[in-house]
Amino acid sequence: MATLREANLLAAGTVALHYPGRNPLSGDHVGYTVFLEKVAALVGDGATITRELHDAFGSDDHAVQLLTVSATAKGRSCTWQATATFHVRDGRFSECWISIHDQHALDEFLNSLAS
Repeated sequence: MATLREANLLAAGTVALHYPGRNPLSGDHVGYTVFLEKVAALVGDGATITRELHDAFGSDDHAVQLLTVSATAKGRSCTWQATATFHVRDGRFSECWISIHDQHALDEFLNSLAS
């Protein structure tokens, strides 16, 4: 969670995060901190989440990250590939769209943490 909080330093105060799927994190979130609070409540204490950056590229207006993300929480684990597409305003991320390679597997994992 500390690593995810560090990413907030690059976000504008009113960043909009669009998270895909049919799971407790799905939907549009205004404020990166709001999203992190939902993640923390879902995964609980003792969870680990790692993000491995495969590549990143961008322009003055957009940035893209190709990621491998792994999470272990409540005795369950999942690894998935994600693409994060950012809109950049004044050198900070103002909006982010997440895409997941195997959305069904991630939904299954996140929904299992909610039950």
